[in-house]
Amino acid sequence: MVVENRIKKNKTAKDKDKKTGEKKVFKWFLILFLFLFELFFYTKARVACTSTEYKIAEAKKIQKKLKAYRAELILEKTRLSSPVRIFRIAGRLGLVMPSHDRIFYINDGKNK
Repeated sequence: MVVENRIKKNKTAKDKDKKTGEKKVFKWFLILFLFLFELFFYTKARVACTSTEYKIAEAKKIQKKLKAYRAELILEKTRLSSPVRIFRIAGRLGLVMPSHDRIFYINDGKNK
């Protein structure tokens, strides 16, 4: 009977050790899984951040080109609409400025 009790105690002790060992292994796998999940999440966030930085840099380059193009267009508009150029073209076409007696003002009914 004493021997049977010792055998039962040894079996239950081994079972307890086995269960606690399994729990420890499970805890370590859980910690490892969480660590790897965090690592992959951080990597994905860094890749997204870097991609966004590249997109911002590309957008700034495009903006700089568009600003330069806009400045060129404003300069060209100013040059094309200059009074000296318009008078020169009008002279080539034989147009002259009307005299004061040839100017007629039309009342559109809004001004009284």
